[in-house]
Amino acid sequence: MFCRRLIANAKQLGRATKITFAQGHGYTREEIFLMEKERQGLVARLNSEVKNDWHIPNHILVGQAFSYETELFSFVKRIGCNSDYVTEKCRSKGEESLLSSALVAILSHPSTCHDPEILKLKSEICELGRSQLSWYIMNYFAAVFPKISSEILYQLSVTEMCFSSAKCYSMYKQLCLHELIRNKSEDSLTLEEYSDVTGGIFLSILLFDEQPYLSAPVFLQSCILNYYAQLDFRNIVNHKDLKEAESKLKEYLSSTEAGSPEVRVISIDGENTDVPLYNIGIFIEGECIASAADNSVEDATLMACNAALTRFNFSERNERATINNLDFSNLPMDIISKGKEIEDKLRSLFKDVVVAESEMESWEVTDRKETEFEEKTQRIRSLSTELRRSERLLPVCFTSTQDNEDN
Repeated sequence: MFCRRLIANAKQLGRATKITFAQGHGYTREEIFLMEKERQGLVARLNSEVKNDWHIPNHILVGQAFSYETELFSFVKRIGCNSDYVTEKCRSKGEESLLSSALVAILSHPSTCHDPEILKLKSEICELGRSQLSWYIMNYFAAVFPKISSEILYQLSVTEMCFSSAKCYSMYKQLCLHELIRNKSEDSLTLEEYSDVTGGIFLSILLFDEQPYLSAPVFLQSCILNYYAQLDFRNIVNHKDLKEAESKLKEYLSSTEAGSPEVRVISIDGENTDVPLYNIGIFIEGECIASAADNSVEDATLMACNAALTRFNFSERNERATINNLDFSNLPMDIISKGKEIEDKLRSLFKDVVVAESEMESWEVTDRKETEFEEKTQRIRSLSTELRRSERLLPVCFTSTQDNEDN
């Protein structure tokens, strides 16, 4: 009976049931039963299109760990938050959690959330979060590589500019964002949507976690910066135009007062053949700082300029610089003021959630009363029909009885 009920709920939501998932996460069968029992009313409420009912996800994974909220609770712990995720049931009873409310808003999607205020708030959080996430990434690499240019720093702060699309999708998949974002549309999520949500999560940790100075660096290091260990920095400086590369090289050298670059042909192999190989070097004050070889002088010079820029930006490394050197506690005043605005909006939306919950309960009572009234009306109609039938049969029965008495 237990398994049949789970399968029925899963089929109702169009998802397959996976009991072993929850059991593999340390839940006993009795605990799973209790978890599912607590969610019975939740599945029923999914079928009702309640206005502004944004806090109830429309694709709760009943068959996958038996609830979306269980997945979200695990996610909050996995990314290093020191605050627990407060479920919708507890929030509806008055327990406040700005981090939980912010995550619910951030993980909303236009295909499941039809409240423009929620989507507008999500956009604000994600936009501000992306800028803050980029700011911390830039400051981290500025500390690690003291001679790095601002242009390269910006490029490093945008993951889509450093990694391939497949690598970016893999990074976001490791965060399980493809399961947590409540998307019911047939179109798959774009990298920009994933990046927005990641920035929004980071900002929510900074603003609403109990100890952001501990959880924010954990999230940044484990979920973002660990992927940079696999990055080949030689691919970061990759100008396609020779004039642009030479201009960037001269601009960088003029800012460091290192002297003017000189391009020299170091050697030519197979000069009289169809495929000659030119070895070009970039010299400063007689010292070769970078070299490259290709089948044309222009291509070899372009590669040498890119190699020189890579050397200047990444050659010097500060081994003592770590993520813990960044200040995650003292946020700028503009971020604090913006955070207060977000907090007020979340509190307002939290009140709307409670109102929606009470309205939903009142509608359920009204529906129940209407159903009872319809049943009583149907019973009265049935009794009336029987009574009329009895009245039609009564004269016949009376006549038959009188005839028998006469005889």
